Amino acid sequence: MRRLKGLEAMTMLTMLLPTLLLLALVVSPLAWRIRADRLRDRADILRADIHSAINRRLHGESLLTVEVVPKTLWHAGRVVLWTPAGYEDLAETVWRDVAGRMPVDYELVVKPGHAEEPLRRAA
Repeated sequence: MRRLKGLEAMTMLTMLLPTLLLLALVVSPLAWRIRADRLRDRADILRADIHSAINRRLHGESLLTVEVVPKTLWHAGRVVLWTPAGYEDLAETVWRDVAGRMPVDYELVVKPGHAEEPLRRAA
C-alpha cells in the first residue's frame, strides 16, 4: 500500500513538472512582452504630450524632433530632443517646458545636429 502511494506521487510529479515548465516557457515571454508594450504605450503618450507643448511654445511645427525611450528595469527612461545644426536655439527655447512634463525617472538629452555648414533660416 505504501509503495503504491509512492508510485502515484512519482506519476503525479512526472506529469506536473513538464506541464509547469511548459507553462513557464509560454507565460514568461508573454508577460514580458505585455509589460514592454505598456511601457512603449506610455512613452508614446508622453512623446505626444511633449510634442504638443513644444508646438504651443514655438507657435507651430518646427525642425525639433522628440524621441522618448521608455524606461526598463536597468535603464532610466529618456527624452531626446534633436535639432539640425544651426537651430540649437529651438531646444534652448523649449527645454523647460519639456522638463516640466517629464516623469522624475526620465533623463532629458539634447542632441544638436552636425553639419559642416549650418542650414540657412527662412526669411
